Amino acid sequence: MRSEIGRRVVVGVVAAAMAVAVLAYGGMLLWALVAAAAVLGLSEWGSLVGADRLRLAGGFAVLALGLVFAAPILWGTDRSSVALLLILALLWMLVPHTAPVSWGVAYLGLGAVALLYLRENGFALALWTLLVVWATDTGAFFVGRRIGGAKLAPAISPSKTWAGLAGGVVSAALVGLVMAAAARLPAGSWWLGGPLAVVAQGGDLLESWMKRRAGVKDSGAVLPGHGGLLDRVDGTLPVLILVAALVANGTF
Repeated sequence: MRSEIGRRVVVGVVAAAMAVAVLAYGGMLLWALVAAAAVLGLSEWGSLVGADRLRLAGGFAVLALGLVFAAPILWGTDRSSVALLLILALLWMLVPHTAPVSWGVAYLGLGAVALLYLRENGFALALWTLLVVWATDTGAFFVGRRIGGAKLAPAISPSKTWAGLAGGVVSAALVGLVMAAAARLPAGSWWLGGPLAVVAQGGDLLESWMKRRAGVKDSGAVLPGHGGLLDRVDGTLPVLILVAALVANGTF
């Protein structure tokens, strides 16, 4: 058990370090990595919803086209690129039996565009958003294992506890506050860490529900000790989308 946790920590630290390095570099390198991750995520999503190859291939095409227009050398991440992505996903949904894949296109596409948009508004803001989610996962994991207790949603994810949620909220609130103060981020970032931890846990539960319906433990096996890509970004996606929306509307 300890060796499994140790491997999980090592892989997590290495993956996080690489993500931060690419996030700091930004530009087309970040776009390429985010786009590739979104496509991989849609592949796992397709497996979870039982999509056939033809409809999943159409989903790949729609997602890729939407993300191409969000590239820094084209439209970038303005409202038109977001609208195009959603319109394409909606049009693909009109094809019979493509709704499950189309929802994945919209969800993963918006998450990808949101990260690119936050990076355009500053490295510190994008990093703060990721750190809040990572702090949530870390706090929930270790506090939940240490304390245990009442289950958060036993029918969906038997391993999650209310103590773990509390640990995630406290951890995210502290990390968010420290990062916001150090980077002199907008006032909203000083207190949003805790509430965003709840949003992250909601995204985690959504993916857990999908895996339970599909009868699988992990969405994939791309990361040793962590499962698939969706297993790592399940809580990140809704937080990215929400923070990007708040920033875009001037309420952050």
